[in-house]
Amino acid sequence: MSRAQASRTGRLFHRRRSIPGSAPGTLAAAPDARPPAIRIIAYGPDGVIDREHADPDEIAALRAQWPVIWVDVDGLGDVALLRRLGAEFGLHPLALEDVLSTHQRPKVESYGDHLFIVTQMAETVRPFVAEQLSLFLGTGFVLSFQERPGDCFDPIRQRIQGSSGRFRANGADYLAYALLDAMIDGFFPVLETHGEVVEALEDRAIREPSGEIVGEVHAVKRDLLLVRRTLWPQREMIGALLRDEMPPVTAQTRVYLRDCYDHLVQLIDMTEVYREVSSSLFDLHMMAVSNRMNEVMKVLTIIATIFIPLGFIASVYGMNFETSESPWNMPELRWYFGYPFALGLMTAVAFAFLLVFWRKGWLRRETRIDGRRRGRR
Repeated sequence: MSRAQASRTGRLFHRRRSIPGSAPGTLAAAPDARPPAIRIIAYGPDGVIDREHADPDEIAALRAQWPVIWVDVDGLGDVALLRRLGAEFGLHPLALEDVLSTHQRPKVESYGDHLFIVTQMAETVRPFVAEQLSLFLGTGFVLSFQERPGDCFDPIRQRIQGSSGRFRANGADYLAYALLDAMIDGFFPVLETHGEVVEALEDRAIREPSGEIVGEVHAVKRDLLLVRRTLWPQREMIGALLRDEMPPVTAQTRVYLRDCYDHLVQLIDMTEVYREVSSSLFDLHMMAVSNRMNEVMKVLTIIATIFIPLGFIASVYGMNFETSESPWNMPELRWYFGYPFALGLMTAVAFAFLLVFWRKGWLRRETRIDGRRRGRR
């Protein structure tokens, strides 16, 4: 099973890692969790330090030296490291437990001096796979925990390292907003790709209806369902950050969060539209198959209708009554033009039927489902 398939299965059917009845705050990493890699970016108006594969021992000194520090952890396979970071930043044990439980619903929780934010980040487009992103926001620090390496935060890192001090002049709450905004914008390519796939399937369902389309439509609907399940709770989470007064988030940053909320509403609208279109593709497919079957039945019916009188004429002339016994016993059998007459009669009847069908419009070109003209078969 590929990583994408495993991730999809994990998003639909979750399995708890902690033993039922265990103490709250019990930390248990998944057996297949990756070993963590730490990247630390500390910055302020005067400069920035970027440490890849950093040592946790550097955190205390960097916190004392720089106004804002961002600790990015890729991989959740080291429980001891998580406890160490929790002790360094004063994180609540229940929040640390949720970091390792990667089936959490997007949410925001306040723990006094810091916030814990859980969200889902798009990892692959097709098939759609999301990975949990956990953020801790406090005074002067942001901690981010990802399941696997690779994210959509490179533009944020470039903005921090840029020569302009506009980004570095803001606090940690602005960094958290920028991460959430980049994560939300990462869903637009996902939906745009699925929209193109839905349009292509719609065209194929009309032009070339086949059984393969049903499976492809089901896969698209499954992806869109996962996207919807990911986006709806995120809207509630961003709405909570806008409504509630949470000390780490300033009023200035809350204005920027409105943009995140607007993007989420737009994404949800796109998801609903694509889901409705993909659901209607089943009906469109069945309509196209039925229309094609009706065309086939129409042709066969016309052929059968024409041959019914021809068969009757042939059967009459095939009775072979003895003409010597009675002058009424098919005198045409001894007629010099009897055979050409029979063939001519059959041809005339066939053309008469075709003329009738043409006048009734049964043989004329018809409009297909996609609005184009269909030629005679």
